[in-house]
Amino acid sequence: MHAGRFLLVAALATACAADDGDDDGGADSGTAEGGSSGGADSGSAEGGSSGAGAATGTVVLTFAVSNGVRMGPTLVDPLVGKVYGDLFLTSDVTITGPAEGAVSVASIELDGIDLSTADVSTVSWTSEPLPVENYTFLGMFDLDGNFEMTDHNPDAGDPVTLPNQKFDVVMDQETAFTVTFELVYG
Repeated sequence: MHAGRFLLVAALATACAADDGDDDGGADSGTAEGGSSGGADSGSAEGGSSGAGAATGTVVLTFAVSNGVRMGPTLVDPLVGKVYGDLFLTSDVTITGPAEGAVSVASIELDGIDLSTADVSTVSWTSEPLPVENYTFLGMFDLDGNFEMTDHNPDAGDPVTLPNQKFDVVMDQETAFTVTFELVYG
């Protein structure tokens, strides 16, 4: 994934934040079910930290949309599609998105997300072992299946995240975190 593509998303999302009447404060922890795996190459032993390596843990991401997205007048497609996004160290993310030169720690591409009636996705994404740090998820929910045609950017009607989707990876633990798409792009 291209780290800079969410810069514009975050800037526009920040400018449009007043459109979201939902006051849920962003994402909250959730329980992950189902799943696929993928993630960063942390260079540590599988399953956690090794005696000589850095402390690691994993994260299981599930997905949700805010009430502002669910009820928003600019949402035109059913809340079913594919999630695309990147994990960054929070220290590499500003209010407008990734800092210049920031490199994502992991890229996420997850199909089969259906939030048309569910509050939280039953499909989840599990990282490879990650260093113990604070991370931010930046991404989009492609509802109309045109991610490739839009040069890997959201288009009008796609829910997007704000740069407040933060969580801590804890040593030798699996952290459950629900990413909330807070705004509809466009």
